[in-house]
Amino acid sequence: MKSTFIVILSLLALTACDSGPDHTRGIEVVNGTCKVCHAQGINGAPIIGNKKMWGPRAEQGLETLIEHASNGYGLMPAKGGNESLTKEDISAAIQYMLSRLPE
Repeated sequence: MKSTFIVILSLLALTACDSGPDHTRGIEVVNGTCKVCHAQGINGAPIIGNKKMWGPRAEQGLETLIEHASNGYGLMPAKGGNESLTKEDISAAIQYMLSRLPE
């Protein structure tokens, strides 16, 4: 449990900046693509802001989360079904969603 907390805090530190182009792009990508599933947990997608659902995923690290989102994972299609997304877009979206976790 302690290691989970440390990993989540580390990821939150990476995403702590609530302004700037990456944050803005993250919001845009989440609202335009990710929110469809991540707002309601469709097909097991971790709900934005749900620490219990995101915890085990956050433990895997940002690079793994980016890889899963880029290539598809489980029922999630590659790039959330939006082939126009870049790795940077996906990274910004994941960092934004992680930043929404309660402390």
